[in-house]
Amino acid sequence: MRATWIVLWREILIRLKNWRFWVGTLSFPLLIFLVTVLPALIARFSTERPIQVLVIGEMPLPAQAESFRFIPVPGASPDSLKTLLKEEEEGLVVLVLPRDPLEGDICTLYTAFSLSSEKMEELTRILTDHFRIYRQAALKVTSETLARVLTPPKVQVYKVSAEGTTRYSAGLATAVGIFIGMGLFVLLLGAGYQILSSVLEEKSNRLVEYLLLSAAPTRILTGKVLAGLVLSFFQMVIWGLTLVMGGGLAFSGALGGDIQRQQALAEAVQGQLHTIPWVWVAVFSLLGLMLYAFLYAAAGATSDSVTELSPLSQAIQWPLLLAVIVLPTLVAMGEGPILTVLSHFPLTSPVYMPARLIATPVPAWEAAISLGILALAVVGTERLAARLYKHALLLYGQKLSWKAIWQIIRG
Repeated sequence: MRATWIVLWREILIRLKNWRFWVGTLSFPLLIFLVTVLPALIARFSTERPIQVLVIGEMPLPAQAESFRFIPVPGASPDSLKTLLKEEEEGLVVLVLPRDPLEGDICTLYTAFSLSSEKMEELTRILTDHFRIYRQAALKVTSETLARVLTPPKVQVYKVSAEGTTRYSAGLATAVGIFIGMGLFVLLLGAGYQILSSVLEEKSNRLVEYLLLSAAPTRILTGKVLAGLVLSFFQMVIWGLTLVMGGGLAFSGALGGDIQRQQALAEAVQGQLHTIPWVWVAVFSLLGLMLYAFLYAAAGATSDSVTELSPLSQAIQWPLLLAVIVLPTLVAMGEGPILTVLSHFPLTSPVYMPARLIATPVPAWEAAISLGILALAVVGTERLAARLYKHALLLYGQKLSWKAIWQIIRG
């Protein structure tokens, strides 16, 4: 075990001292910053001149709302104000309201410059709010009555099993399955490449021969795999925090500062989170990640150059990608033999069994069997990767043939 920890810390220190690792780690947060945070900061601190809106109509509008300044011009004709648009510089528009706001809903906007989609959404939101206020006052409808009329019914689905009754959501099952699959895929992009490149380096680095004198190949390979997983988790934490911050800022901007809508969304999310079997999800995800990591190590041991790694890594990724792609269709179809088989197959069970546990009442013994099959696959893959790794280290500048690989598998 001591040799495993020595290899683990050696691999971590080597990767942390490599500038390419930090470029790959920090490039994603920088991209999120440029896409979400930077535009929001520019919009917040920019001194944009408000757009002046000449309003023709009887319905009252505020003097200024957000980035628009409304100027009523009662009695004016649209043709007379259109001439001002050609003479004035950018920042002036003409808005013609319907004659009867109770019956009409067509608002005509004249402009000499192109309004962005954000500005059009902002203006539409302002007009929608004030049309509602005007019609409520004219029809003498209170806000409470209107809210009752417009509130849609909420359908709560419960799944009944021998263990009791719990909330159920097929959409949540699909979302969790896709999240697990994509999370495993992203982790494998980092950990898998690090493990592949590390194994290739060892084939041309005779320093590992000294480790083989005091530790078994399984211990050395396990240390490398654990190091790759630790570094990938470190990257995922940084990327996750970036997504949470950027996503929160993006949602706040999309909801337009509506506190009630933000609270409603937060309550809806919290109401679904307690239905997720977090222990099962964590265990299946961890074992699935280890399974694919050892498969990557085995692929690296059978190669002698980076050019051969791409086809092998793609072949390993395909079961996971297909599982994520097909998941929504299978979950929507409900329980069936295909979904049951895939939830027990080791390469797809980390995605499908958690999704089944959320979507349908799965007996605990069936989930335990699937977990046991996955654990046995991890142990078998680890031993196979260690055998290939042991033989590959002695082949400098060479690769294992298919005949040699088959002999190693047979022991």
